[in-house]
Amino acid sequence: MVQWALFWGCMLTAFAPISFLFFTVVAQRAQLVILSITAAFFYLLGLLVAATLWTVIPPLHDSIHATIPVAILVQELFRYAFFVVYIRCEQAVKRVTTKQNQLPLNDLTSSFGIIFSSSHLHCMEVAHGIHVASGVGFALMRALMMYGTVLASSLAGEGASFTATCPQIPLVFASALSTLALTLLDVALMVLAFEGYRKRSAAHIVAVVLLHLGSGLSVR
Repeated sequence: MVQWALFWGCMLTAFAPISFLFFTVVAQRAQLVILSITAAFFYLLGLLVAATLWTVIPPLHDSIHATIPVAILVQELFRYAFFVVYIRCEQAVKRVTTKQNQLPLNDLTSSFGIIFSSSHLHCMEVAHGIHVASGVGFALMRALMMYGTVLASSLAGEGASFTATCPQIPLVFASALSTLALTLLDVALMVLAFEGYRKRSAAHIVAVVLLHLGSGLSVR
């Protein structure tokens, strides 16, 4: 009974805040759900490339201090790749919308639909809904990949594991707190990164990389 209580408590601690963001912000719009899933896919691609580099570069096997920066830089490259793909899709939609806006005046239904769609996309952009949805996709996939196995292992045997650095609380709960913090950080970093990419701001981009690197090294 204690194990199940610990399991559910840790799962809610780790996933409840990011799940709340998903259901209250992302799930309200189909476009944002698709965007979030795409962001999660790009995170997986980055993870795959990082794992491949770790496999083919032997020195990384024995140095966590080298592995983490390499993995984070790869993830940041894929974050930028995701932004580029999103911008190209956005531009393609705008071109199609511009062409369709030249429909005959008697086609009131199509014209009204296009005007409403353009206005709606603009409102979402102003509200940073797109940035948040992208961050939620990254964060959820990261949480599932990094914490899912730790959470599942808490049911594997009797008792709980502890660490020397934090002997007062079980390892699975300490990891849940780290996951909670990192998922919220992922969303914030995505918003900051999108702002930096759009404005071509080196300060924003460098801040994202340094914050990501600092968080990765602090929870190694």
